[in-house]
Amino acid sequence: MERSLKDAFFLTAKAACLLDARTGRILLQKNAYESLPPASMTKMMTALLVLEEVKKGRISLKDQVKISRRAASMRGSSMRLCAGEKMAVRMLLAGLMVASGNDAAVALAEYTFGSVPAFVRRMNERAAELGLENTYFVNPHGLSASGHCASAYDMCLIARELVQYEEIFRYTSRKRIVVRRKNKGNILLRNTNTLVGAYPGVDGLKTGYTPRAKYCLCATFVSGGKRYIAVVMGLLTKRKRNEEAARLLAYAAAIVSA
Repeated sequence: MERSLKDAFFLTAKAACLLDARTGRILLQKNAYESLPPASMTKMMTALLVLEEVKKGRISLKDQVKISRRAASMRGSSMRLCAGEKMAVRMLLAGLMVASGNDAAVALAEYTFGSVPAFVRRMNERAAELGLENTYFVNPHGLSASGHCASAYDMCLIARELVQYEEIFRYTSRKRIVVRRKNKGNILLRNTNTLVGAYPGVDGLKTGYTPRAKYCLCATFVSGGKRYIAVVMGLLTKRKRNEEAARLLAYAAAIVSA
């Protein structure tokens, strides 16, 4: 039976969840089923749909995507895409997961399902298939929008599906990635997940922030050959986000060594 975080240690996060990725068992939770704005953790579902389409053979990681004006004009975090340029799906995934590019999210959505609305419909269909009871998507990037919400537990479930694709760790486990462009300056992507390289065993997965959602993080962690997923939502600072996610990971490590 899962333990409440109140029984283990105090967290300031609005919601949190620690999951055993293999079994799906919740190890610790705090308000894990409460619907909250997930910010850019939304992009985990975007990446999952893209990789599922690659697995089905409908698209390839090598496919060249022509960037639309809509994608290039996205506000907020970006990988600095230009309208009309072409970028491989693989590099768009890097921009999506490492630099949290909203432009990459729109470009991938348009390419994969033809339009953003069609992609969002598939996001919600996939959420239903995964049994996500407290999640609803309005966009593929996570910028605040009425009705766009998810729970910490549901974010863990999406991450659990995503980590089955080893390709994702080619991006999320690195502190920085250089995207090479033809006839344009190269793009240096810096990982927004600063636990990577700072906390042993962390190899992903996705940060999130909006003024409404505050600081969020889904961290993936391997200890003793076992993978764990920790989600924290609604922290007031990056420092607190990292500290509280690390405390969940430390708890997981303690279970392994016990």
